[in-house]
Amino acid sequence: MPRAKKNAKILNIKLATPVYDQLEKFCKESGMSKTVAAEKVFAQFFNEYFERPSNERTSFQHGLTEL
Repeated sequence: MPRAKKNAKILNIKLATPVYDQLEKFCKESGMSKTVAAEKVFAQFFNEYFERPSNERTSFQHGLTEL
């Protein structure tokens, strides 16, 4: 019996090469797919971000210079 499809949206992003390389290494070591790893990283970041009071949330400037 086929696996049930999850409710999802497609996101195409461009990652800096060093970040992509880290993602790829992490996925090889953990056995996770890039999708699952990215979902977990996003979820953890957003959970921590939204737990803070709105006046304490940091905003990121466009164009990170150091990765």
